[in-house]
Amino acid sequence: MRIFSAFAALCGLQATLVVAENTTWPWQTFKSSPHEPPSLKISKSGLTSPGYLFFDQSWSAHEYSVFIMSDSNELVWQGPPGDLKGFRVQKLDGKPVLTFFNGLGVPEPFGWGYGIVQVLDESYQSIYNVSVINDNYKALGSIDSSSFVSWIDMHENTITSDGTMLVTGYNVTQADLSSVGGPKNGWIADSLFYEIDVKTNEILFRWSALDHVDQIPLEHVQPFYPIKDWGHNSSSPYGYFHINSVDKFQDGTYIISSRYYCSLFKIAKDGSVDWTLQGQTGGDFELNEIKFSYQHDARIHDETENAFILSIFDNANSDVQNGTDHTEGIFMNVNLLTREVSLVRTLQDPQDEIFSTSQGNTQLLPENHVLMGHGSNPKIKEYNASGSCVMTAQFGFDDVISSYRSYRSPWVGVPKTLPDVFSCIDQGRNRTNVYMSWNGATEHKQWKVFGGATRSNLSSVAVARKTGFETLASIKGKLGYVQVEAHGLGIQKSVSKVVPVQSGC
Repeated sequence: MRIFSAFAALCGLQATLVVAENTTWPWQTFKSSPHEPPSLKISKSGLTSPGYLFFDQSWSAHEYSVFIMSDSNELVWQGPPGDLKGFRVQKLDGKPVLTFFNGLGVPEPFGWGYGIVQVLDESYQSIYNVSVINDNYKALGSIDSSSFVSWIDMHENTITSDGTMLVTGYNVTQADLSSVGGPKNGWIADSLFYEIDVKTNEILFRWSALDHVDQIPLEHVQPFYPIKDWGHNSSSPYGYFHINSVDKFQDGTYIISSRYYCSLFKIAKDGSVDWTLQGQTGGDFELNEIKFSYQHDARIHDETENAFILSIFDNANSDVQNGTDHTEGIFMNVNLLTREVSLVRTLQDPQDEIFSTSQGNTQLLPENHVLMGHGSNPKIKEYNASGSCVMTAQFGFDDVISSYRSYRSPWVGVPKTLPDVFSCIDQGRNRTNVYMSWNGATEHKQWKVFGGATRSNLSSVAVARKTGFETLASIKGKLGYVQVEAHGLGIQKSVSKVVPVQSGC
C-alpha cells in the first residue's frame, strides 16, 4: 500500500509467511471496500470505557492484519496485510500515534520475530520506522535473513515520556550450555532490549541476557524450561530467557519480563540486575497470596520512592506446562523496603475459564477498568473497578486464531485517502444502490451522493446518515455514474472518485 513505505521493503520478510486460512469463524465483507475483518462475537453486561478496540490477528486467521473496531462490531480501520503485532495508540510529542510491529513472526516453539516498528499519525501515514540494523545479529538457522531490513522483535514497542522507544531483539548465537547438560559449543537465542530514539534510530541503551548469566544463571531456568534436546545447532537454539516486555522506572532503570524464568528483573543503568521477582519462589522478595508463571506484559503503575504497583498478564501456562492453572490479570504492590509483594487484585472471568499458552496483555483503563487480551485465545475482556467482566469480544476459536496484544483507546482518525464507493442497479426495484465507506475515518456523520447519466453531469441525488463502516443509499431510478462526499462537524469534506454504476447488484 502506498502509505506504508516500510511495507514494501519488508517483502523479503513476508515471503516466508504461511497463512493457514480459517474457513469457519465468520468475517465481514463489504461492497465498497476489499477489507474483510473478523465478525466479533460481543457480549456486554455493563458499561465499558470509552474508545475503540485495537488488536492484531494471526495463526489461522482469515486475514493477517491489524484492526480498529467498535463494541458494536463495526470496522473503523483495517491495516495492510502482514504479520503485524502489538497494535495500539501511544503518544509522541504530545500527539496520539499508532504503533505496531511489521515483519516476520517465527511461530512456536520459538515465538519471536524480525522486523521494524511503524509509527503512524492520525491520517495513517507512516511517519517513523524504528529499526535496529547493525548489531551482529544471526537469525534462526532455518531462515534466510539476506533481505532483512531490521532485527527488532515483536514483543515490545513502548514509547516513553522522553520520546524514546523500548524494543526487544532475539539473536541466535553460540554459548556454553554444559552447565545444564547441553553442548559446550551450543546455541542459544539471546534476548536483548534497547531504548531507541524514535526519530533517529540512535540506540541509547542496549542490554543482553547472555552478558549477565553470572546474575541470571542458566540453572535457574531449568525447572520451568528444561534444556532437553535444545541448543545443538542454530536451527534449534535454546530460547531459555524469552524476553517479552520492557518498561521503564522514573529513575531511568528498567523492568523486564522473562517468560521462561517466570521472573521479572530490574535492570540498572549500568546493565546489572538490581533484583529478581520470581513468580513461584519470590526471588529477592516474599510473595503474599501471589503466584505467577510464564507471564507477559509487566507494567509499572503508581510509582513512589519505595513502592509501586505492578500489573502482569499471568499466562500460568506455556508449551512446557499447560492446562493446570487458569490465566488471569494480576495487580500487585511491590514494597522495595520490606521486599514484600502483596496482592492488589486479580482479574478472571469465572464464567469463562481461559488457559492462554502464549502472548496476552493487561491494560489499565480510566476509572480502574482493565482490558485483557488473551493471546492464544482470541478473546478481549474488559473488567470494571469491582472486578466484574462487563464485556467479552471474541474473534476466533481458541488456539486457532491468536492476537499478540489487545487494547482499548479513544482515537480520531482523519485519513488522507479518498472515500470508497461502489454502485449497482437493483433491476427488480428500479433503484440505484450506492455503497460508501472510508477506511479509518472516525469523524464524518453523513454522506452526500451525486449521480447522473454521464461522468461530467452529476447532481445531488441523496443525503444519507452514516450507519457504520459501510453505508447504503438506495436511490429511485437508474443512474450511470456516482460520486460521494463525506461530511462532519470540524472536518474537511472528502470526495470519492467518480465511478460507473454496475448493471446488476
